[in-house]
Amino acid sequence: MIETLLSTHLGADWSGEAGLLALGMVFLLSGLVFIPRPPICILGGWVFGLTAFPVALAGSTLGAVIAFLLSRHLFRSRVSDMAGRRPRLKLVMDAIDAEGWRLLSLLRLASPVPGTASNYLFGVTKMGLWPYVAATALGSAPQVLAFVYLGMAGRMALDAPSVSNTKLAFTAAGSALFLGAMFLVGRRVKSMVSVKLAGQAASRDQWEGL
Repeated sequence: MIETLLSTHLGADWSGEAGLLALGMVFLLSGLVFIPRPPICILGGWVFGLTAFPVALAGSTLGAVIAFLLSRHLFRSRVSDMAGRRPRLKLVMDAIDAEGWRLLSLLRLASPVPGTASNYLFGVTKMGLWPYVAATALGSAPQVLAFVYLGMAGRMALDAPSVSNTKLAFTAAGSALFLGAMFLVGRRVKSMVSVKLAGQAASRDQWEGL
């Protein structure tokens, strides 16, 4: 799907504005339907370098906002029913209502719920539109930048006039360390989110027991 969007017309310069527009549309779609974001970020960094970062962030944020508004105004009862059948989703909703944009920012960085599903889920919470937009953009920025940079670094290494085995080894090692750091940060964030969710669940159980 991604390759199709980036090469619709033969002979077109897809490293220019048309390619960036197509890339932005893919990120927008990723907020509405399930399309894994990290591979798109890497592809964007590979083709466009760091120029892909603002396009990726804007597109994914806009897609998330559209899903949020669709959920709030059109799909509210359906999404609420879905959350009611899944205790973990309902717990996330209750925690967001209690914690607000701070928890949403953490969830955007590393969420136990898939990003596309959470976009619709947030629409049935009490969160306002502008706090949602700000928390989505700020929380998503580190991960988007990380994977865009990873794609750019890989392209720079392979585009060098002469790529030695040593340079490839250093690039591979740096990428591995980079991904390892992302994994550790993500695990730490998920641990923090789990603590907040557990606290929210305990508060709810205590309230229901009164």
